[in-house]
Amino acid sequence: MFYVSKVSPLFFLLALTNLLLSLLARSLGSDLALFSFLLVFGFIGTTLVGAMYQIVPNSQNRRLPLPWLSYLVFVLFLTSFLLAYGGMLAPASGLLLLASGIFLTHTLLGIKNWMPVTVKFLGASAFYIFLASLFLFLNLSFGLVPFQLAVHTLTVGAMLSAVYGVELAWIPMLLMETLNIRKARKLFFAKQASTILLLASFYLLEYRLIALASLFEIGVSLYFLYLIYSLIKGRRMPSPLPYVVRIFLVALAFLPLGLIVGSFLASRPELIGGALSLHVDLLVYGFTAFTIFGGMSHLLPRIIWNWRFAGSKGGKAPPVNELVDEKGFPRFLELSLVAFALFLYMDLSFYPLNVLSPLPYLLILGYFFRLTFIHLFRKLKEVRNGGGEEV
Repeated sequence: MFYVSKVSPLFFLLALTNLLLSLLARSLGSDLALFSFLLVFGFIGTTLVGAMYQIVPNSQNRRLPLPWLSYLVFVLFLTSFLLAYGGMLAPASGLLLLASGIFLTHTLLGIKNWMPVTVKFLGASAFYIFLASLFLFLNLSFGLVPFQLAVHTLTVGAMLSAVYGVELAWIPMLLMETLNIRKARKLFFAKQASTILLLASFYLLEYRLIALASLFEIGVSLYFLYLIYSLIKGRRMPSPLPYVVRIFLVALAFLPLGLIVGSFLASRPELIGGALSLHVDLLVYGFTAFTIFGGMSHLLPRIIWNWRFAGSKGGKAPPVNELVDEKGFPRFLELSLVAFALFLYMDLSFYPLNVLSPLPYLLILGYFFRLTFIHLFRKLKEVRNGGGEEV
């Protein structure tokens, strides 16, 4: 890594905390605004900001300008969510808007080379994070735009743009294959068109238009899956897939399913109350969360290794792959899929099973935290006790 973002792990911890609190909020029957604030902006948005503070500077081979701004953004994010925990969503959204504006400006200052398609996707994602925060503020403070517009700007706009961009860079790198750049650029422009159409339909809150725009979004997602499938099918080295790629593939299985459910709900708005949770479960707790689990498990150990050991002289520096329990992730995927199926079943059931549905998901979250964070802390402790050099 050319640049190490020491603030990114703080964003990751805050994001996982918000994911945990979203499970508590849904179990307690909290209002939709608080639940969405925690899950969408608290978990997804916070993860994206933390990841981009690490990925964007390295995509440019240049240090992040004014790095102290990243800590200011984190403090503003943290303060915003502390207000949200207390139920003060309107002022919390104002702080989040300020933080997102600083983040967008900070990100744009760091980008000089816009040619790579991944950079284009990440730049679009940073813009959608700011736009989603603006829509959230306008809704919670003045009721000027639909709440659904803010949520889908963050999920369909920021999250999917970031996932498409990062996976089009990481998966070829991990497989040691070459991406078809021409097709990837087509995906970028198609994605921007589908996002604009979908957000316009949510602004108008016209369900027939939302259903039509959703079909376009489904088509774009299928084209992305085709690009990933082509990379895997055409690989020249038939070795086992890296665990990160396997996690990404499991996550991607939920993407078209969640989008199809969303399109169906838009075409049958009278059913939204009963099936909305399935849409959220598949796209956020399924596709988004598992993607983040894979990305975070790959990124965090490398951040810590470069922070603590890169350039050190003497002592023992562990290989970077020892900072994550790679052998434990196949078992994690097996158990997590069983737990996630149980989570879906319980959530779609009647009381009291639906209230207890977060319990199996807590097992997924706890297992991931043990494989990634606790294993990392233990390995760092072993190195310190064994005389490894501390940086």
